Amino acid sequence: MLLFEAGTDWTQARGNVLRQNDYVSLQITELWRLAHNPLVAACAATLARTPEVRLFHDQLLYKPPGARPSDTAVGWHTDIAYWKTCSSRRLLTAWIPFQPVTDDMGPMLVLDRSHRWSGNDRLEFFHEPDLGEIATRIDAHGARMEPVAMSLELGQVSFHHCRAIHGSQPNSSDRPRVALAVHMQDQDNRYVPAVDDRGKPTSHLNDFLCRKDEAGYPDYSDPEVCPVLWSGGPA
Repeated sequence: MLLFEAGTDWTQARGNVLRQNDYVSLQITELWRLAHNPLVAACAATLARTPEVRLFHDQLLYKPPGARPSDTAVGWHTDIAYWKTCSSRRLLTAWIPFQPVTDDMGPMLVLDRSHRWSGNDRLEFFHEPDLGEIATRIDAHGARMEPVAMSLELGQVSFHHCRAIHGSQPNSSDRPRVALAVHMQDQDNRYVPAVDDRGKPTSHLNDFLCRKDEAGYPDYSDPEVCPVLWSGGPA
């Protein structure tokens, strides 16, 4: 297990807000077992049509009750917008709740079929809670923006594509909403240099943790940081 504290991790000093802690499966044995669940990884391999699935990174998300609505809502975004250094567009996420997720708990909302829309790969509004305002910046290509709520029973898992536009409303219940997001990469994914909208080089936390390849770039197949979760072809 790797022992470190990511700079973006929630601490008590941040108050009663949406809590996000990264790379928890590399630090906590029970969460390592959950992230390595072979059934979840095999489903991901089938969806991504890849013979191998590797961990990209993971996040433990805690949406507290009783907080200001703006502190627990998540703005519309695509995951690939934060993964600019990935060569592949077949990455996906398994979202695993730790309790039944009802509509009043602020379940994840996904815009139906949005992974097929082009032009949204830089939709970086995770921390902007006004979903209606962000909607004006989304290129839906004439399609209806139909949010689908991922209201799940305990034991169910949802998967979403790295280009799927998603967000969530505040938690208005009296119960915390806790989930593990396991971000997974296909066999072909590798690091590629990338820049942001201002032309500045961009990076991912993996770039500082992974070993380097022969060219000196971060190796997204580093078994310490990005272990294989499934191998042997689509299930």
